[in-house]
Amino acid sequence: MALVIDAGGRISSASALSGFIEGMRAPFELPAAQIASQIVDEAGRRWRVSAPVGGLRLATADVNEAPDAAQRFTAAVSHEIRTPLNGILGMAALLEETELSPSQRDYAGAIRKSGSRLLDLLNNVLDFSRMEAGDIPMDAAPFDPSDLVQDVAELLAPRAHAAGLDIAAIVDPDLAERLVGDVSRLRQILFNLAGNAIKFTTEGGVLIEARRGQGGEGLELVVRDTGVGVPEHAKAKLFEAFSQVNAADARRDGGVGLGLAIVARLVEAMDGRISMTSSFGHGAMFVVEIPLQAAPSSAGQARSLRGRPLRVAMELPPVSMLACIGALAGGGARLVADVADADLVILDAALPPAQIQAIARRRRTLVVLRPGDRSRLEQFRAMGCAGYLIRPLRAASIVERVGLTLSGAVQAEPGEDVVKPGEAGVALIADDNAVNALLARSALTAAGFRVDTAATGAEALERVGETLYSVIFMDIRMPVMDGLEATRRIRRLAGPASETPIIALTADIDPDLETAAKLAGISQLAAKPIDPPRLREIALSWTRRKKQAAE
Repeated sequence: MALVIDAGGRISSASALSGFIEGMRAPFELPAAQIASQIVDEAGRRWRVSAPVGGLRLATADVNEAPDAAQRFTAAVSHEIRTPLNGILGMAALLEETELSPSQRDYAGAIRKSGSRLLDLLNNVLDFSRMEAGDIPMDAAPFDPSDLVQDVAELLAPRAHAAGLDIAAIVDPDLAERLVGDVSRLRQILFNLAGNAIKFTTEGGVLIEARRGQGGEGLELVVRDTGVGVPEHAKAKLFEAFSQVNAADARRDGGVGLGLAIVARLVEAMDGRISMTSSFGHGAMFVVEIPLQAAPSSAGQARSLRGRPLRVAMELPPVSMLACIGALAGGGARLVADVADADLVILDAALPPAQIQAIARRRRTLVVLRPGDRSRLEQFRAMGCAGYLIRPLRAASIVERVGLTLSGAVQAEPGEDVVKPGEAGVALIADDNAVNALLARSALTAAGFRVDTAATGAEALERVGETLYSVIFMDIRMPVMDGLEATRRIRRLAGPASETPIIALTADIDPDLETAAKLAGISQLAAKPIDPPRLREIALSWTRRKKQAAE
């Protein structure tokens, strides 16, 4: 796709975006063959990145060097510390959902933030310890790059939203639908880069992008932010272990400077290249280039709006706007500046209620909410809004919701079909940690589930033999029988119990574990800590899938 911006800031296009953004003044720049190259923060400030920094030397470990006792000790202690820490974080998140005084809410938030920093530090120390020992195994398999970037955006969304930031993911429509590579390592790279971007961004947002590599082959992963940027003198040592831009950053971050060093080592192990461009005070952009081959595409076709002559007006933060543009670009839609010319309007829920109502009374309107705004859905419906989207925006959801709105269908609120406890389904929580089990039980009960618990894999297997569950949350490390063995035995059972969705919960996700979980029959692997809204969302999504498959 070829996008051009003239001297007056107007966009023209010779691709699928043609007509959609033709003639619009650009609040951000769109480079050739890409959807976006610049984010503008909420105040309308423009930022640019400097020329690519060349010659970055990536520190590497001697892959033949055996781990010493200190590394083994670090790995063991890090894992053991994370279990109670996950319980602290989970209970703090649950506490924040209750009625608290302002000071109590501040205290609970401080516990959660401090615990999150400590968890990040422990994870990085453990990862770095493994890499110092030369332990970077790769497991190549077909994966969907769209799912990859969206999953990272969703995992980091609570952290970004808590910081008042927007976060979204976009995918170049020319990128292959499936590629062959180690998706868990790629996810780790993106998680570190995007997580770092959130840490050093105070306003605006973070954009994650997947696009075709140079020459149309391979994969490029791009993370942009509107943060403080990187001064020129710090760029050369940015990817070195235990390196911080300055002492003030070290104090604010609370880390030890391992995140980017881990990214650099993973990229090198995948025969890739990483570069960074930044102008101090005006954000940063990291580009990871990985030589991957395309895999055969699935037979299913993505939903689109192709054939619908749709004119869309938007008033959104730049990152969310880019996500909408990326999703609707190939569907025959066109972006218009004036609401009066639009068939559909997409608005930010943070806009003044009077403005939203005035527009919604005249035009079909979708409102974009943060997960914590779900309780306000009825309020927006009363204003006249036809539907909603939840951040971080997923391309498939945008297309689906726009289609529903155009057809006049009423969008159900998440969980509104739950009338009383138990009607959402029956869930089993298998976890030997009483705090984690209490957290999961409380979160799922609030979503309308009846919840049973088990403290070992053997006990979980016994309960599955007695009750047909809608969904099972299985801890990996349990006494008597671990979660993977329990899952294998459940999959060998006769009848519908063998097809129950099983979500594995673990504080120690690594590529080896992901492979073992997949072979055992795990439906989804989720990293602890999982905050209550995310836990409910996972449970409800799997029960919906079961209902749809049965219909």
